[in-house]
Amino acid sequence: MTFRISSLSNEQNSSIQYKTGDLSLFPDLLDDEKSLYIVKNNAESELDQTLTYNGKYIILKNASAFPESGIVRIGNKEQKDVFELVYYDKKNKNTLMNLVRGFAGTKQDVWQASNVWVSNAVVAETHNATKDALLKIQKNLGTKETTDTDSLNGILNSLENKHMAPKPLFRAFPLKGPVGTKIRFQNFSNNQTIRFLWDFGDGSTSSERSPSYTYHAEGIYTIKLNMIMSTGAQGITIKTNYITISNSELEPFFYVKLVSSTNDAPAVFNFVDQTDGDILARYWVFDDGTSEQVIDPNIHTMQHTYLNKGLYNPSLLIVFKDQSKQRVFLQESIEVI
Repeated sequence: MTFRISSLSNEQNSSIQYKTGDLSLFPDLLDDEKSLYIVKNNAESELDQTLTYNGKYIILKNASAFPESGIVRIGNKEQKDVFELVYYDKKNKNTLMNLVRGFAGTKQDVWQASNVWVSNAVVAETHNATKDALLKIQKNLGTKETTDTDSLNGILNSLENKHMAPKPLFRAFPLKGPVGTKIRFQNFSNNQTIRFLWDFGDGSTSSERSPSYTYHAEGIYTIKLNMIMSTGAQGITIKTNYITISNSELEPFFYVKLVSSTNDAPAVFNFVDQTDGDILARYWVFDDGTSEQVIDPNIHTMQHTYLNKGLYNPSLLIVFKDQSKQRVFLQESIEVI
């Protein structure tokens, strides 16, 4: 939605466009003080002939600065509170024609040619009064760019920030496994949260901050975490098809995370296996002449330090309890500089 207010000018009409802000009921930006009072149609002229009570024409000494139609103010310069507003819709040289006398409730009167002036400054006065009001409204509302804390917009922004829907953050491990797999959910949400509600996708729920859950049926499960802040604001995060429970053989998978601040030698990395299944042992091969065997199937993470620079292609050999084996390689080489 836009609002327009036109400033009349001798040369042309200029339009100033306003746009509403995100929260504000009023414009992002209004005229500045400098442009506010520039209204160039304050044309003024003496009456050249007396305007009678029922006069149909206003004859001026010089009407060149007056617009082709408009509202004029007729009055004595010494008595500023005594005047008549007259609407005209046609100008012919120095004559204003097709008059509507006593416009806007003013008193229709007789105006002698001597010491009586005609101006259309009333338009400028009305314009400036309107602009004054708009500036006051802007100050009270606040704009998108300048939201004073005590303005309406500032108050709205404060309320929005206070009650803005929070975004729960969490992850799970492992993401895949056979029936009976215990999934650990780690919650990273804001500490000001006073209540959590987990939905594990199979009809089960939990109100713990970081629960563990065991799935007893195969399926692909969507996880939801709903949280309520101390301010009363609520938020929800949904991870669709996040957990896979299957007794079928699952492809091994692991990833590597740099522990050191840089990958300059010596560089320390964590190797994290996310392979699910009935695992008996893991054999890590680091491609630098070293390897590590892990017999405990519950140990998924291994830390290793590369002492020399180079490109390394580590791999992981998984031995399952049925004595089947699978080897998986890292998709991208590790570079140590």
